[in-house]
Amino acid sequence: MTTFADDPKRNLDAAHTIDQEHVHHIAFLIRLALTEAEVARFSHQLSAIVEYFNRLQEVDVSEVLPYQQPAMTRARLRPDEVGPSMAREDLLANAPQHQDGYVRVPVVLDTPEEA
Repeated sequence: MTTFADDPKRNLDAAHTIDQEHVHHIAFLIRLALTEAEVARFSHQLSAIVEYFNRLQEVDVSEVLPYQQPAMTRARLRPDEVGPSMAREDLLANAPQHQDGYVRVPVVLDTPEEA
């Protein structure tokens, strides 16, 4: 079986773009369902990204020194000290919903019902 990387017709170079067939194949690999409109849009957007990278390859960087990682130093952290906080009334005034002095938020985790 020929894979995406093994197929010379699918390898991209400066003269190629990411066509809709490429987008369909990538969507298949990542198990993503796309509409035809999305495939067309992503093909155009990804081709523009590839073209931008191709333009970057034309930049003369012969005079630019290679990046060197600075020496790793330990981060200087400030002391963990208790400080004044926002008044409860001010906090609740900014909350979209509150009840009995607490901020009310939507349920994000389902809890199993007890039998």
